[in-house]
Amino acid sequence: MRSPLADGQLEIVESVDSTQDALAQRLRTNAGISALLAEHQTAGRGRHRRPWVNEPGQSLSLSLAFLGYRDHPRPWLIGMGVAAAVAAAIHSRLQWPNDLILDAKKVGGILTEIVDGVPIVGIGLNLNQTEFPPEIRDRAISLRMHRNSTYDAKRITELILERIELLPEPESWDALHSIWALFDATPGKTYLLDDGSKAIGIGIGPEGELVASVDGETTTVLAADALL
Repeated sequence: MRSPLADGQLEIVESVDSTQDALAQRLRTNAGISALLAEHQTAGRGRHRRPWVNEPGQSLSLSLAFLGYRDHPRPWLIGMGVAAAVAAAIHSRLQWPNDLILDAKKVGGILTEIVDGVPIVGIGLNLNQTEFPPEIRDRAISLRMHRNSTYDAKRITELILERIELLPEPESWDALHSIWALFDATPGKTYLLDDGSKAIGIGIGPEGELVASVDGETTTVLAADALL
C-alpha cells in the first residue's frame, strides 16, 4: 500500500484542535504535508463526531492523507487497511469497522473522511493513560494499562507507517481480508443499528461490510455502533 509519505511530509505540532481538520486545511493550501501528528488534540473526534478524550502527552493523535488514492472507488478500504496496520503495530485486535481492542476494551479507533477526493485517515490511540473518566472507564484501556510500559507517540507513528507500506494494494476486500482476519474480533460482538435494533457480528462481507445476525436472520450492515 502506498505510504502517505510518498506524497508529502510528516509535520509534528504541539497542539491542534483536530488533526483531521488541520491536515485538510494543509492539503487545500498545498503545504506539502501529508501526515500530521499532534502532541495534544483539543477537539478530536471519532465516528458520528463523538469527542475523543485526550490529555497532553497521553495519546497518539495522527492523521494521514492518502493522496495516492484520490477518488478511490472504495475509500473505506483505505481506513480498514490502516486499522490492520495499526493493529499489527500495537498487537491489538480489530472490531469492524474501525475499533482497536485490547482485553475486550477500546484502545483506539480509526476515522476515514474524504476531502476533495482524498481519503484522510485519523488514528487515535490511548497510550499512557492510567485512568479514564467514569463514563467510559468500563470500556476504555491504554497500552500502558495493558502492558505496564510507557509509549512514545513518534515511535508508534513510525511503526504504523512501516506497517502501512507492507500492506497489499487496497483494490478490493479480497486483498485485505487475510490480514484483517489475523486480528479480527468482530464475530460475536453486538452492534446497535440505526433503527435501534441489535445485531450480532458474524464476519466481514465481500465489500468490507458487516455480516450480522438480526433476530436470527443474516443481513449485511454498512453502518453500526459496536457495543462492548
